[in-house]
Amino acid sequence: MDGVSNQIMAISGPLQSAQLAQSVQILVLRKAMEVQQASVQSLLQPAPGPQPLATSGALGTRLNVFA
Repeated sequence: MDGVSNQIMAISGPLQSAQLAQSVQILVLRKAMEVQQASVQSLLQPAPGPQPLATSGALGTRLNVFA
């Protein structure tokens, strides 16, 4: 083998381990996102539908907007 082939062989080992590490990181990220999605789903399920607007009282009946 010549010098270039030896360099390619020397580089291929670390690249393969880096690819494996990246694959593991992606798998862990996907699992974490699935857990977060399940948590959000469980939090949103008991939430009731839209609430009626206030029609009397000082809270929620007036809107003061300045442009």
